[in-house]
Amino acid sequence: MKLQDHFLLAMPGMEDPFFKHALIYICEHNSEGAMGIMLTQVTDLSVAEIIAKMNFLIADQREYRQDDIVLMGGPVNLERGFILHSKCIPAFEHSYAVSDQVWMTTSADVLQTIGRADAPEKYLVALGCCRWRAEQLEQEIADNVWLVLESNPRLLFDVPYDRRWLEANRTLGFEPTHLTALVGHA
Repeated sequence: MKLQDHFLLAMPGMEDPFFKHALIYICEHNSEGAMGIMLTQVTDLSVAEIIAKMNFLIADQREYRQDDIVLMGGPVNLERGFILHSKCIPAFEHSYAVSDQVWMTTSADVLQTIGRADAPEKYLVALGCCRWRAEQLEQEIADNVWLVLESNPRLLFDVPYDRRWLEANRTLGFEPTHLTALVGHA
């Protein structure tokens, strides 16, 4: 099963406190492993602060949403920024299509547009990412650590970070209390 452009929903039995109640968007999945961005934890930085630190904040007018915060994308590559966004034409320097609707950019040129009219319509900024070596994620899914669900742009971009795990459960038609940490195999 190809998991790119899917969500991973942490099951109630998640033992790692870092990933408890996590929702992760899988950006890449192939024979070498997988990479994703966690959507449910925040840093203490705002997008405006990141842009100011990169000296992109100049005299022009930029408009930011109050909830433009930087997410903790995962425990790997914490010094790197990852921007998930709606498709932009032309594409940014280091962009690639995760799906028809979602792109990931790792170059700073996308940040130059944030707050301006030429910015992607939808975006989120994260520091760090989640990585799995070959077959590791598949084994974790088999061990009932993660539930896989189809992605959707509303949950990715429009639902507040602190409600994403709950909303992901509800898109499946149940409350989190209906899930169990036990797994059985026939």
